[in-house]
Amino acid sequence: MRYLVWTFALIVLVAAAVLAAGWRPPYHYNPWAALDLRAAPDWLTRFRLYRLGRAPDQCLAALERSGASFTSVPDKQASDGCGWQHGVMLRSTGMARLERPTVVTCPLAASLVMLDLHVLQPSAQAAFGSGVSTIEHVGSYNCRAVKGDDGSALSSHAQARAIDVTGFRLKNGDDITVARDWRRPPAGPFLHGAQAQACSYFGMVLGPDYNAAHAGHFHMQAGSAGWCR
Repeated sequence: MRYLVWTFALIVLVAAAVLAAGWRPPYHYNPWAALDLRAAPDWLTRFRLYRLGRAPDQCLAALERSGASFTSVPDKQASDGCGWQHGVMLRSTGMARLERPTVVTCPLAASLVMLDLHVLQPSAQAAFGSGVSTIEHVGSYNCRAVKGDDGSALSSHAQARAIDVTGFRLKNGDDITVARDWRRPPAGPFLHGAQAQACSYFGMVLGPDYNAAHAGHFHMQAGSAGWCR
């Protein structure tokens, strides 16, 4: 028993000395490493995205390193629960511009950057021989309940934690829209694949197969649950 105690103590001392000397595990094995939005996703990506919601400075730094075009905006708080914290005016992911700049929370912006870089650009290039130039959407912030004025809970849009993406414009000038192309090849498989893979970067992704209210867009919400329909 004493041998095991001394062995454990030695291991702890050696580990502490190594860490004190500046060594860190490689990025893909270090859950505490600052999220690099440009790095290939791995088994720790969702955990790192979760941490961004609790570390606004790290989130802004990750956005800055990614090359995204954005401006920090002051917090907005309303008595009815609407508003946002740690918001940014996002103009571009660094690869595709947003159809119009919009205020989103920093973690949502980070998820959009990762989706564009790791899913949309390579998938569009493979399917159409052209990358995505524009992410088309109908906005993020909207002070409303989930189901309108029926007394239901506030929507994630009421805190700028979700964005409704309606389609994508390619660099070759073609437009792909969720409403028109969801069931039409070759754009349909591209859209289905984009929604499925988006689950790795968003807490919730809802599309046309969820209900009629989402027939024309993807509801993409920041978070860590990965619930997609």
